[in-house]
Amino acid sequence: MGRLPSFRRSFADRWMTLGIVLLCMVIGSVWANPDAKRLYDDLLSNYNRLIRPVSNNTDTVLVKLGLRLSQLIDLNLKDQILTTNIWLEHEWQDHKFKWDPAEYGGVTELYVPSEHIWLPDIVLYNK
Repeated sequence: MGRLPSFRRSFADRWMTLGIVLLCMVIGSVWANPDAKRLYDDLLSNYNRLIRPVSNNTDTVLVKLGLRLSQLIDLNLKDQILTTNIWLEHEWQDHKFKWDPAEYGGVTELYVPSEHIWLPDIVLYNK
């Protein structure tokens, strides 16, 4: 079985560590506040991530897209190729995620992992 060179291995280790730390922070912030945990449980108890977030099936979901340049990796002038890392930002309203903060100890924001919510089917490809 092959091994990654030490630079790549340490780079991958750093990203994995960062991911674990961020996940722990999100989970910790929800479970540390009992009101936030109750809100999280209430919002996701009957939520189906496969169903579009609309009140009526004929309604559309307006998804705002944005690109944010994260890193310029390479610029090949001869072949006219630009290699970058980007963040693709999506924004939409989900009517199922509304609540009265007074009923949940003043909680006004809640972070929910993307694996638990509806996501638009958007694919980025090179041409």
